[in-house]
Amino acid sequence: MKEEAPEDAKVSMLYVEDEADARLMVTRMLAMNYPNLTLYSADNGLDALQLYREHTPEIVMTDINMPVMDGIRMSREMKALNPEVLIIAVTAHSDTSYLLSAIEIGVHHYVLKPLNYQELFSVLDKVLEQIALKQLVSAQHRRLAQSERQLTAAQRIAHLGSWQWDLDAENMDWSDEMYRICGLEPGSIPATYQAFLERFHPEDRNEVSDSLQGAREPHRQPGHKFVRVLRPEGAQRIVRLDVEWAREPDGVAGVIGTCHDVTELKQAEQQVRSLTEDLERRVLQRTSLLQATVSELENFSYFVSHDLRAPVARLEGFYTALLEDCSACGHANCRQYAERSANVVQQIKQIMDAFNSLTHLARCALTIKVTDLSAQAHEIARRLTADAPDRKVDFVIAEGARVKGDPELLGKALGHLFDNAWKFTSKNERGRIEFGWTDQEGVRTYFVRDNGVGFNMKYAEKLFQPFQTIHAPGEFDWSGTGIGLAVAHSIVLRHGGRLWAEGAVGQGATFYFTLEPNPESGSYLKEA
Repeated sequence: MKEEAPEDAKVSMLYVEDEADARLMVTRMLAMNYPNLTLYSADNGLDALQLYREHTPEIVMTDINMPVMDGIRMSREMKALNPEVLIIAVTAHSDTSYLLSAIEIGVHHYVLKPLNYQELFSVLDKVLEQIALKQLVSAQHRRLAQSERQLTAAQRIAHLGSWQWDLDAENMDWSDEMYRICGLEPGSIPATYQAFLERFHPEDRNEVSDSLQGAREPHRQPGHKFVRVLRPEGAQRIVRLDVEWAREPDGVAGVIGTCHDVTELKQAEQQVRSLTEDLERRVLQRTSLLQATVSELENFSYFVSHDLRAPVARLEGFYTALLEDCSACGHANCRQYAERSANVVQQIKQIMDAFNSLTHLARCALTIKVTDLSAQAHEIARRLTADAPDRKVDFVIAEGARVKGDPELLGKALGHLFDNAWKFTSKNERGRIEFGWTDQEGVRTYFVRDNGVGFNMKYAEKLFQPFQTIHAPGEFDWSGTGIGLAVAHSIVLRHGGRLWAEGAVGQGATFYFTLEPNPESGSYLKEA
């Protein structure tokens, strides 16, 4: 019979009829057949006009000849309020003059009395269809306007200007942001091809022109160029120019493109490039200084290894001869002095070897492999226990500590940390040495902890200095050279990590160290 108005149309209608029975009957028929239509009713033109001001319905169906205010006058008032209102006039055959007046004020639909519901519904269907079409067009316009606003805002936020050039015409079409990138108010100058070229730096205009003209070549791939825009006040902006050939559905061909203002990005790239170059220069300088320092250290090491070994060897020969001569001497002090001299010579040789070992760590190349620190800790614990079976020491070793590094050097560093803990728990009735790890601020941190004598934290920095001790000589029975912790510190540094200690007197000590997850193999120093 008819199509109902869509639910989301939200259409309302005002029905004006002075005859109560007719008004009630028509209202019921409309409600039954158009359940989605919102209905208002009035019995005269004056009341209807008041209802219209309150609700502004899209449709008004009115009788023409009514008391108080007739339908013609009422319709004229409503048209003055809203020219788009759709009015259906209900008139008798004898109301020809009224009907002509209705047509004059813009009433295009009418229904004759007595009402024929089939005819009424047919007219109303046409009106609802017209309203639905208008609503659809309005919605499309709103979406289009919204899309244009979003595009304009996106271009403004991204500093992206767009343009189009019809090859058959001199004129171009620039977006508002294109004007702003050029330092102009939108629409302030005609958008022509020549004006477009003049926006760019004179040295870049030929390049811009070649891009636009070359876009017409059929096999040319779209590309981009970085060119300079010269603003009226003399400021320069760097833009990325992208050009592409386009053909409209109607056959009109042209060139479209964008200009993306990347001035700040290019400035940031230049700053990063300058900082990188400065950093590389500093690294080169520091590496050169380090190379020179290591070379001097190696020269001194060579002197220690060769030039000092000869007099030490002669001194060793002298005390050996002295021991032989003193064997028949009756003076007790002679042999004692000779034996002490022998011990001093051995200490000198140990210090020389330790010094050479430190020098070697500065230059040796790393061989990076997956290393099981837990397995190395177990092996060190077995060695220490075998060397002193009478000691009572509990080893607590966490499993699964696998890292990337040089297995030999890491084993040596871990050995020195365990040796240190073994030494300073020697006075405990039962010692405890623990190896494990924890995460500190997202960084995997390994540790060796003991329950030994501990140390005063104000001396912590001396722990890793070669040949330094924070305990009195002879306090512990130990035959080391005093470089164990210094060696461990150097190895950890070579692996991109750090080593530090925490402790308190009488409460043990904990040595923490980190390692770079992916250390570089080889040596960072140039080969001599």
